Amino acid sequence: MKIALIGQPNCGKSTIFNQLAGYKSISANFPGATVSYTIGKFYFQNKSIELVDLPGTYSLSWYDDAEKESVKALASMDFDCIINVLDASTITRGLELTLELISLDKPMVVALNMMDEAKKKGIEIDISKLEDSIGVKVIPVIAKQAKGIKDLISAALTAQKPIKRCIYSKRLESFIESLEQCLKSQATTLILPPKLIAIKAIEGFSACEEIVSWYPKCQDLLETTRVLLNNGAEITKERHALCLDIFEYSAKVKDSKGLPISEKIDEILLHPIWGYVSLFLIFIAIFFIVFEGGSPFESLIDKFFSFTDEYLQSNIHNAFLLSLTKGAIDGIGAAIGIALPYLVPFFVILSILEDSGYLSRIAFLMDSLMHKIGVHGTSVIPFIMGYGCSVPAVMATRIIRDKREKFISAFLATLVPCAARTTVIMGLVAFFIGPVYAILLYLLNLVVIGIAGTILKKILPGISPEILFDIPPYRTPTLKTTIIKTWYRIKDFVYVAIPLLVGGSIVLSLIDYFNFAKYINYVFAPFMELLGLPVAIGIVLIFGIFKKELTLLMLAQALGLSSISAVSKMLSVEQIFVFTIFVMFYIPCLATISTLYREIRLKGTILITVSSVLIATVLAFIAHLIFLVI
Repeated sequence: MKIALIGQPNCGKSTIFNQLAGYKSISANFPGATVSYTIGKFYFQNKSIELVDLPGTYSLSWYDDAEKESVKALASMDFDCIINVLDASTITRGLELTLELISLDKPMVVALNMMDEAKKKGIEIDISKLEDSIGVKVIPVIAKQAKGIKDLISAALTAQKPIKRCIYSKRLESFIESLEQCLKSQATTLILPPKLIAIKAIEGFSACEEIVSWYPKCQDLLETTRVLLNNGAEITKERHALCLDIFEYSAKVKDSKGLPISEKIDEILLHPIWGYVSLFLIFIAIFFIVFEGGSPFESLIDKFFSFTDEYLQSNIHNAFLLSLTKGAIDGIGAAIGIALPYLVPFFVILSILEDSGYLSRIAFLMDSLMHKIGVHGTSVIPFIMGYGCSVPAVMATRIIRDKREKFISAFLATLVPCAARTTVIMGLVAFFIGPVYAILLYLLNLVVIGIAGTILKKILPGISPEILFDIPPYRTPTLKTTIIKTWYRIKDFVYVAIPLLVGGSIVLSLIDYFNFAKYINYVFAPFMELLGLPVAIGIVLIFGIFKKELTLLMLAQALGLSSISAVSKMLSVEQIFVFTIFVMFYIPCLATISTLYREIRLKGTILITVSSVLIATVLAFIAHLIFLVI
């Protein structure tokens, strides 16, 4: 049996999914699209059930790729039942989608979630009256406590098609039915149910209008109908009114409890001044927890793998075998050194921010500023995390639904100097030239990100649509949901990035073993001379692709020095500055490249990689010219 799970954002749909199949799920892509959904398989009453968690959508009129693919999936995939998740505390708004789903004429059940939140607001819902109003079985649920979940699946197993198909007035239904029958008679195949196409075309939804335009007779009927129905406004108004009527009939509102506390918190967190102060302090706390808290674990991991390296060198006497083994172990060490200390706590915090409701408030605060570089407020999360590691920064772009905006955010996030690049900046510029120059590099980075965002905003096709911010009520995250969400986000790194890191490390070890460095340096010689850098450090840039810290660690070795502290004897102030600028911007590390491929596919990854090299080269060359002039 296959069940679709759909609802508006922040309705608790994912919590229901996690309660049913969270630990037994896989990610998949819609055919022909990069929008992902999640499939969970579980057994109930000795029956195998496949649960498909579709991206949240406010209505069946899609305005981004995620919403579009949700609608296409509902219409084309062979679902035995649709579970529509409603937030009981905002039921009037949620019913808008429910009434549209009824037009699909498929077996359906409504999961009335967050009954506890509704009770806090003083909302009491008569389930039998609600069922009578919409003609669909309704199951009350408190998903975070797993209450009502078994009843929900039992109802889904025996779900029927909606009893009431004529939800609008007789007058409106007659117009809708006329266009519906025209489409049935004229069209051999339709990607959506004809009634849904008719309703949306009358309302002026362009995608459905285009479908109707394929059939001249239906197009004429549509134009006449739109005039008579005030360009579809009558349907929209009647649906709004119907939702209010259903609420008034099936629910009562008493004095609310707890709401004033939420409002008082928002008076601070969404304040035009104190909101940004609070946001700054929260980000400082996140930095401290993720990066300062992760450092001790990184040190322990580094010590363990340093001991492992010494053990391998002492016990493996075949140089070639040692090189292969050491390369593989070093790759695993680098991967674990990123994942365990930094990725895990970051994703735990991200899940808490999402489930508590604060992430939406961050996006709201930052929206106006981020618009100037072609993205919305939600992109601030990848940018902030980029200062720690580019891998979680790129992964965080998956919360961005618009494909164009997601690409811009991923592009700009890779320009942010991660912790590894910060190591190079501090270890070279701050140490040998001075901290003021290191600060100048960070300011330069912000300027470059702003310019790059502005350029991308202008040259990429399409527009950045206004975003509808859904500010959910504050909720207490559950431990189970936090663990599941963290695993969902970390498993892509485990399955994709780690193999590439290990493979890359083995290749680089073989380069060192066969003494290919001199040939690589020969290839890089013209480029190094262009930037005024020693030819000997060309190989360092190759190792930097594996992990940016290696550009610092191997610099002394490439120059034939005993330690990094002696670099100033071989490199001038100009060369240190130019080298650091190039490293700060050029090709993302392998882990980031693999994550980019996972999130924005091959074309986007290549474009970002090539662009980063061009940006690094131009900036480093300009810096070289400036030093020549002064």
